[in-house]
Amino acid sequence: MLPFCRLGRFPWCCCPWTRTRTRRVRGLRGPLVTLAVLAAALRVGPVRADSVLSFVYTPAPRAQIAIWIEDAKGQFLATVALTEAVAFRGIGNRPGASEMNSGYRWPYGRREGVLPIWAHRRASAPGAKLFPRVIYQSRVEGFASRTASDQSPDAYYCLQFDSSKAEQDQLDAVSCATPFSSDKGCYLTTKDLSAHYAEPYEAQKGQGIRQPMPLNSVYPPRMDVKRCGADQGCFDTADVDRFVTDTRAVMPEIDAITIATPPGDLQQRVLFSVPKDWPSGAYAAFIEVNVEGDYNARWNKDTYPTASTPVDDWDQYTQMYGYAYRGQPSLVWKVTFNLPGSGQADVAASTADPVGRSSWDVWSSDYGKLEPISFDASDPHAISNTVAHSGASRLAASAMGQRFALSSLSAAMPTKPPVGTGEAGTNSQGGVGGSTAGSGAAGAAGAAVIGSAAGTGGADGSPGAPAVSPVGPVEDLLLQPDGNRLYTHTWVRLRMRAAWSELPLHAYEVRVATEPISDDDSFIRNGRQAKTAAQDPEGLSLPTAVPAGNWIEAGVGDLFAETHYYIAVRATDQLNRHGPIKVAEITTTTRQFATVTPCFVASVAYGSPLANEVGALRRVRDRYLLPQTFGRAWVAEYYRVGAHAAAWIRPHSALRTALRAMLTPLVRLAHALD
Repeated sequence: MLPFCRLGRFPWCCCPWTRTRTRRVRGLRGPLVTLAVLAAALRVGPVRADSVLSFVYTPAPRAQIAIWIEDAKGQFLATVALTEAVAFRGIGNRPGASEMNSGYRWPYGRREGVLPIWAHRRASAPGAKLFPRVIYQSRVEGFASRTASDQSPDAYYCLQFDSSKAEQDQLDAVSCATPFSSDKGCYLTTKDLSAHYAEPYEAQKGQGIRQPMPLNSVYPPRMDVKRCGADQGCFDTADVDRFVTDTRAVMPEIDAITIATPPGDLQQRVLFSVPKDWPSGAYAAFIEVNVEGDYNARWNKDTYPTASTPVDDWDQYTQMYGYAYRGQPSLVWKVTFNLPGSGQADVAASTADPVGRSSWDVWSSDYGKLEPISFDASDPHAISNTVAHSGASRLAASAMGQRFALSSLSAAMPTKPPVGTGEAGTNSQGGVGGSTAGSGAAGAAGAAVIGSAAGTGGADGSPGAPAVSPVGPVEDLLLQPDGNRLYTHTWVRLRMRAAWSELPLHAYEVRVATEPISDDDSFIRNGRQAKTAAQDPEGLSLPTAVPAGNWIEAGVGDLFAETHYYIAVRATDQLNRHGPIKVAEITTTTRQFATVTPCFVASVAYGSPLANEVGALRRVRDRYLLPQTFGRAWVAEYYRVGAHAAAWIRPHSALRTALRAMLTPLVRLAHALD
């Protein structure tokens, strides 16, 4: 007897006691249907319960990340998460040569090497489309200087024509105080190709060529700009109007899978709801990580210096300012796993070592393929846990030595009664597919738990009536300008009461928009993930272990002056179920300028008197030194010699680096006291 008979499956087609029924089917139709059903059953496998995949990793600061899933045959299936600089800011597809220098919020130069493995894998999937390629309107691709009327205001990017502020070691410390205008570019056309349009490219030092570019790109263009016309004194092309719609036409899911650049050294957990039509069986998950300017002995500014040839194709600004951004190429980690079928246990898998890397030959025909890497600790060029400045440290190792972990959780799992806090919430709105990112850790950086719930339970202090929805809304969402008048134009304070949930919360997703947010669609499409209120803003993570009804407060940053914002919040549980959206509105203030009391040496070390580290030291001075006689005397002596010391140190990059190392313990103490 065949196994199907013992399992009670398909008794009418293959079990001995049903042969009579089979014989009664006349002609070819019966056998063909029988074979088709059997073949389909063998191909699809057991019915799979709805699953949620959880991806866990701890990135280095400023890491650009892509997470995606492929089937057992290596066919690309879905992007799980893509960091904002690539997905929203368009750093992979913008005007400027691919080898152009970089720096703080550097506006030009397409970063072909940012996440090439993901980009080419996605583009190779059946039915996948490419994005139109963006080039300068009229400049040479190697020029940062304006050669024609092509600029419009750019609130996000800037160009520091101060070499001391555009160096790599100043990347986090410099604010763009001066308004900047950039060329948003236009699409490359077949007419351009016929005219031999190309970019300067130096595959080998001193041997530059003019490299023709393909008509399309594997990366999306900017989605954060709107066209500014000549009647407004600026000169954007009509192509800028199409950036958003063309991007969504190629990647309809891009809004849902975009995540903010995560805080460095803080564990991240990204959820992905598996599509119901994915069969159980073998799959592979990948994470690609790139950190710009991640130098080591093999990849550094000497082995890949600032491009200089062809001589006439690079202007003085690309030679004098910024830094040679190319360090170690992007690295990829891979985890194989099986989606569980009905009645099967959930899976868990992890890995420590990267499976491969990209290269820097961006115009090679096989660019974007995984290349092998060495794990030989005796090799100074190897990528290994034991090699200093190893690219593998872009993902921190867990206590078990793992750097990328995956687990699945069945959405059919039993749930406990909801933890109520008084009032019954409204039904949760259906969530948009894709991923939700957050650390899920209580007390995360940039957030604080304050006070306790008042009047949210029963008269005897017991929880109120449970609500129907598995995830409730946040309550009493309030916004107000930041208390520091120097930052009220770019920072606001958010205050809300924690939501209740049947299961532990995964994250509070906070999104910021300049257009109204009224439902799940506008929450995803109009909003971008909120950032921390800091000079080097990162993705905002709110604590999730706060009891329902208690207050949560945090700073939201990376905003623009005199702009009306809609800030929306929803809670998400560990099964990727979303609660209702709450929205509040606020208009940022006019930018305030003030004279900052000097902190000469620290300002030189960190590149700006407004640097976060300098501010912490200044507040310690004001709170702990100036009120004391000895402290005032010390500060007076510091003022006497500090300016001279700063002037001597300022021209020397090595001295500034050493000074920051010396000040690091004091800065940490200042932050603790602060």
